[in-house]
Amino acid sequence: MKPRSDIYPIYFLYGPEDYLIEEEVRKLLDETLSPKERGLNLHLFNGEEHSGQEIVQTAQTLPMFSHYRFVLIRGADKFDEENVEALLPCIRNPSPTTCLVICGQTSGLWKRYQKEIEKVGKVIEYPRLKGKGLASWVKKRMEEKGKIISEEAASYLVEVVGDHLQDLDNGLEKVFLSVGDKKKIDLSDAEGITSAAKESTIYELTDAIGQKNLEKALTILEKALELKFIPFKKDELPKKRKDDPLPLLLDMMAKHYWSILRVKEIASKRKNLEEIAGVLRMPAWQVKKFIEQGRNFSVELLREGLLKCHKADLAIKTGRGPKNLLMEKLVIDLCGSRENR
Repeated sequence: MKPRSDIYPIYFLYGPEDYLIEEEVRKLLDETLSPKERGLNLHLFNGEEHSGQEIVQTAQTLPMFSHYRFVLIRGADKFDEENVEALLPCIRNPSPTTCLVICGQTSGLWKRYQKEIEKVGKVIEYPRLKGKGLASWVKKRMEEKGKIISEEAASYLVEVVGDHLQDLDNGLEKVFLSVGDKKKIDLSDAEGITSAAKESTIYELTDAIGQKNLEKALTILEKALELKFIPFKKDELPKKRKDDPLPLLLDMMAKHYWSILRVKEIASKRKNLEEIAGVLRMPAWQVKKFIEQGRNFSVELLREGLLKCHKADLAIKTGRGPKNLLMEKLVIDLCGSRENR
């Protein structure tokens, strides 16, 4: 590959969002070395295993049969002060034929040299994406694939799949392949592909109750009681301590009932979905879900359900019966009757 004026001799990439850091590393590697050139010119180091001195020797060596030598340091925030100082010659007098990429979860001891790095190279922080930042990332990712994903679908994917970018990217790929030539991806497209991803999460339990699907709700509850754990997101592992999941389950069930009640009351006065979503500060797809589930309940039934959650919580805390049986009875009561109003 020919030398490029837009390639810096040094990059410092840090932050907890490993997926984005690795993506940037792959991009830089592709821009500096062809697959054939990597055998002699790609060097991988780790802050816990290698010394700053041996990295300097490699970084200052001319490339072989290539315009660049690519030197990658992972875990650079693990370096002690001696090793950081040993690497300073690479910062203060960088080799124009080396692309040195320094990566870490934090800036560590490198923070004091950040301005020096910025004089000759580039520093990029990758904080953890949250909330709207995740939905924006999903939309941008799909645009790169040549499609547009709605705000509802993007928010839905984030809630169902979780905040790990690798999982989100896998979910997006499934959605992308499933829609074929369709340019606009709607909520229904995302729901069809990711329905299995949220199986047996706490949201799946509350949705099963909202849908009055007793069999499904009891199945998920039984599993949670057996494991003493129920995840918010797929692939979430039980904590080392086996916390009692019942207080959390009761709280989430009551909140779900309260959300259905609020949406039902406001929807009786306002018909526009976006307007309701704005008043409640909820994603439109979530409001739509609560409206649909609200058709299974009258306002009276929802209020009764909230009271039953409170009574079950009190009964469990005061030891009025076996916890598991009290929870099963609550789920049966909540899913038992059906009214359309």
